Amino acid sequence: MTDQKAPVEQSGEPVAQPENQETKSTIAYETHRKLLDEKKKLQAQLESFLAKEKEREETDARKRGDYEALLKAREEELARERAQRQELDERITRGMKLTSVIEALGGQVDQKWYKLIDTDEVAVNPETGEIDKMTVARVAESLKKQWPEMVQKVTKFPAQAPQGLNGGPGKITESEWKTLKNSAEMNKWRRDQIIWGQ
Repeated sequence: MTDQKAPVEQSGEPVAQPENQETKSTIAYETHRKLLDEKKKLQAQLESFLAKEKEREETDARKRGDYEALLKAREEELARERAQRQELDERITRGMKLTSVIEALGGQVDQKWYKLIDTDEVAVNPETGEIDKMTVARVAESLKKQWPEMVQKVTKFPAQAPQGLNGGPGKITESEWKTLKNSAEMNKWRRDQIIWGQ
């Protein structure tokens, strides 16, 4: 312990702190691309291997005359495909409901609010797959009452912008600009909208 230096309070000399040995947390883009390409190749090899293995098992089952195993494998595959299709249909339906409610709200809705929209209350016609407009309106109204800050009204600058007097849309001559009633009206015009010298 005599060869170690004491802290600053006891010896008066600061003890050198070991440098942080933090590794660089970023990866070069080329390395990232190489890893992604490798992953894609390995995924393709795995899928190829699984397809060959499945085909081999089917061939072996046919040779043995074990049609029950084949039937069971087909039923499992069909059940998986149906589950995937049902999940996809549910996601599409939820997206359609969400879009309908957002359109009914009128204005812009930030994505952070999407989780609060209860799409389960929106009815869908099971035969046609159409969204019921009445339930959409009811959900939109309840959201407007409960979360009024959810909807941001879109300002329509181009429609509110000065359209000019005789200088055409969005332009005004200097003499017309000087005849405006007050400075508030004058400030509506930008320098590039004024035709100077006329």
